[in-house]
Amino acid sequence: MSTNIPWAVRTGPRGPVPVYVLQLDRRGTLTSPESLAALVTDARDATDVVVISHGWNNDWQAATSRYTDFFDHVDAVLAARPPDRPFRPVYVGLFWPSAALVLPWERGPDIAGGADDGGDGLAGELAAELDVLGDDLGPELDAELRAALTGPVDGADRTDLVAEILAHLPATDPDETGAPDPGLDGPALRAVWTDTLARAEPAPARPGGIIPDDDGATARPQVAGFDPLGLIRSGIRLATVRQMKDRAGRVGATGVAAVLRRLADETPARLHLVGHSYGGRVVLSAVCAGPGPSRPVDSVLLLQPALSAWAFAADVDGRPGGYRPAFDRVRGPVVTTWSAHDLPLTRVFHLALRRRADLGEAEIAGRPPSRFAALGGFGPQGVGAEALAIDRMPDVGQHYPIGEHAVDGRYEVIGVDGTWCIPGHGAVQSNQTAWALLSQVRAAAHVDG
Repeated sequence: MSTNIPWAVRTGPRGPVPVYVLQLDRRGTLTSPESLAALVTDARDATDVVVISHGWNNDWQAATSRYTDFFDHVDAVLAARPPDRPFRPVYVGLFWPSAALVLPWERGPDIAGGADDGGDGLAGELAAELDVLGDDLGPELDAELRAALTGPVDGADRTDLVAEILAHLPATDPDETGAPDPGLDGPALRAVWTDTLARAEPAPARPGGIIPDDDGATARPQVAGFDPLGLIRSGIRLATVRQMKDRAGRVGATGVAAVLRRLADETPARLHLVGHSYGGRVVLSAVCAGPGPSRPVDSVLLLQPALSAWAFAADVDGRPGGYRPAFDRVRGPVVTTWSAHDLPLTRVFHLALRRRADLGEAEIAGRPPSRFAALGGFGPQGVGAEALAIDRMPDVGQHYPIGEHAVDGRYEVIGVDGTWCIPGHGAVQSNQTAWALLSQVRAAAHVDG
């Protein structure tokens, strides 16, 4: 892991660009204070600071490779479409422990079957997941869970026991909708596992890597009656999805929020935030938690965000969406993408994270299938005239209506359908996403004159 300050210096179209990587632990504590100090110094001479966060399941190599790839596209677009205002950026990547876990939709049919003796082999296979869950279960329940995986209980009884233990997992941070979380009991949680397994296995990719988005073309996993050990294996992995969501909010609300406050207080640079997947929760929590920066950030770009489609809603069960305060803390509209080809966010997210009140909710054709549907799967919901939907993500050079106005005021959220250029959940490094960021940068520069 690099300790250079800065982490890298890019050769951009307009000269050298320093790149910093700020590291945070699972509690959100910044563990690279020297890098932050050097970043602040460089940012005092910059026009713009771009801060980007990865999402779930990224180790150091994956996260930094994503950032390098994304900024390669930014440089390519800058070379083709140079800005008409000075642009001396500093780039910042965040690295937080999102756990290098294999999620249920990222495995083949063995997630729901396969031989396993239910003993130490299963506990060993799930060691990383158990470590993640143990942080929130506490010592007593953590010991019970590990005993359940290695003890003499077999078959369905073991599955029921594990489900009862995992039902005690707390929601350690509020959901971004602000809605109460009544939780799930053991039987209801097991039902979620079974339902999710039935939908999690993608069909073979079409040319270009695009996964068919129609139900009839989606392959079902070879579950062989939902083998109990397969259900346990998948259920534990699904539990980590929720815990990583909570962790993303914690990291953003503590460490990243402090970084933004310092940049706002000590530098004149415009601040632009980019979040992919759970990284969307990182950057929005950084903006919305606590008192916020001393001045608004200039833009937020969410790439396939793994958070609620109602996060910006005016009303969710009698209260506003948890990230609606961003409207007062971001100068430009929040730009967010969604794609019909995002299997995790269109088919699995709302199943893995739904609560008891949502278990019996019927799917409605043409609409999000659940009140817990993902923003990156279905676009913003419940926002009204403050939101604008763009039915085809603009290509390089095409117009973004940033700074334009709805009937009763400016657009606060611009939802962009990226189905044509975002073929999967992680496929967000492209000239089109770079152009979305640079359109926000251009708009902020014009506002400043």
